Amino acid sequence: MNNITSNHYNLDKCNNCPVRDLSFCNALDNSALEEFSALSKTKSFQDGQLIFSEGKTNEYLGSVVQGIVKIYKLLDDGRQQIVSLGFPGDMLGNIIDPEYNYFAESVGDTKICFYQVARINSFAESNPEIYRSILSKTTEQLGHAREWLLLLGRKTAQEKIASFLLLLAEHHKGDSPDQAFKIPLKRQEIADFLGLTIETVSRHFSNLKSKQLIREYAGHMLAIVDYDQLKALA
Repeated sequence: MNNITSNHYNLDKCNNCPVRDLSFCNALDNSALEEFSALSKTKSFQDGQLIFSEGKTNEYLGSVVQGIVKIYKLLDDGRQQIVSLGFPGDMLGNIIDPEYNYFAESVGDTKICFYQVARINSFAESNPEIYRSILSKTTEQLGHAREWLLLLGRKTAQEKIASFLLLLAEHHKGDSPDQAFKIPLKRQEIADFLGLTIETVSRHFSNLKSKQLIREYAGHMLAIVDYDQLKALA
């Protein structure tokens, strides 16, 4: 993380940020935002690039500006267990733990805005609303995690895959629900994420295509053809 290239946002850039309304900094007024923006650093990551590692010193709190982040734990045998995905506006890390408690890896091209935890704490002395906003964002993301645990524990394979595709579509900023978007994970990663085998994932993708609920294109692109019917399956 020490190789992050500094890029101090001015107020206009923060106000024009594509995730301004989704990020934890949205609670700040213009005066506080101008001060807070001077603390920010941004970095772009390429596909598969590690953003931070479990066990490393928790120096930065991040906000996903662009792209998707794969959040995972490493099992004792070295396998990855994906525990969640970070989408634009989501927060990475926390301001409490001394070390990062998971791995974060870029899926495709990703852009993250970082704030040093120590500088957030100093800023909060005169701007306590930033703590409340971070807490609110943490609570929101924990709620999403609980919903995902319900999906993994109670839904069938078909329901899991339909829910996964709807999750991606929800975070895709297209002009219409049926606009194609990129599937960010490989089939094996989808299987690991959903607690399924790769054969089961492939079979249900094929079933959804044969029912004309989805359409796949080159470059891992997919479009939802019948959004309502797919939602009914989820």
